[in-house]
Amino acid sequence: MLTKKLLQAAFVAWASFTLTFAILYWLPGDPVSIMLGADAQVDPAAFAKIRAQYGFDRPLIIQYADALWRALHLDFGTSLVTGKSVTASIAEAAPVTAQLAFIALALSVILGTTLAVLSLDLPGFPRFGVIFSKIPSIFVAVPTFVVGLLLLQFFAFTLRWVPATGSDSWLTLVLPALTLAIPGAGLLGQVLSNSLHQTYSETFIRLMRSRGYSELRILGHALHNASLPAFTMAGLIVGGTLASSVVTETVFSRQGIGRLMQMGVTNKDINLVCGLIVFSALTYVVINLLVDLLYPLLDPRVEYRA
Repeated sequence: MLTKKLLQAAFVAWASFTLTFAILYWLPGDPVSIMLGADAQVDPAAFAKIRAQYGFDRPLIIQYADALWRALHLDFGTSLVTGKSVTASIAEAAPVTAQLAFIALALSVILGTTLAVLSLDLPGFPRFGVIFSKIPSIFVAVPTFVVGLLLLQFFAFTLRWVPATGSDSWLTLVLPALTLAIPGAGLLGQVLSNSLHQTYSETFIRLMRSRGYSELRILGHALHNASLPAFTMAGLIVGGTLASSVVTETVFSRQGIGRLMQMGVTNKDINLVCGLIVFSALTYVVINLLVDLLYPLLDPRVEYRA
């Protein structure tokens, strides 16, 4: 099973790299022309020399094979825009996005779990379950950029509680993290709510109540039994966070992976975008592999074979 997962991870990374390379190559516009700018006046000989310098004068299959070989050695060449090593650029931007993703995931788990519990209508608690059960669907339905703009308008421009942009202090993390956390909390809340409702219909819950257990203790057992689907969803949320970081970091002017991706696609920077796609794909598959490996620790009934 572990070998199969590793082969799947390798295939995902290769397919992501190949598809990205093909899409960027077939997009309109020449990378060197974009790099030089629309107003640049370069004679044909100099232009051809620059194309040869970056290897764009070679046949497509040779360009692809060379880029793939270098990618296997984690060498994605030099960015056409910044002139820096792509690997170094990713290493510089990754901690910024990782910090944001970690905080967003923590907020998603807290908020999603709270919404799922409040949707239960437990004995002795206010009966607002129907209302809270609808909130996760709203969180999922609202686009990320709309959430970000609403948070900016209210908390940054109207109340002036936190900075609107930047990445130089912990306060600048508040709005981007909330922007990424709200859709994740919606997904997590939906899955956990359904799982909790199924768990509360099982016999052991009625047995615990008949023996006089408190509702809080029963809830703890129910959350433990209902957590596996939500645990899987948490791994998927990380992947969604990486995808949404392009919009979020652009809206909030943060210098992370998402901002690098936006810059690379805009300038048709094949080296930079391919490196970022492979990095994102590997991050996604590694996290999901870790989720699979941790399953037996959460539920001894699940076996994992190499």
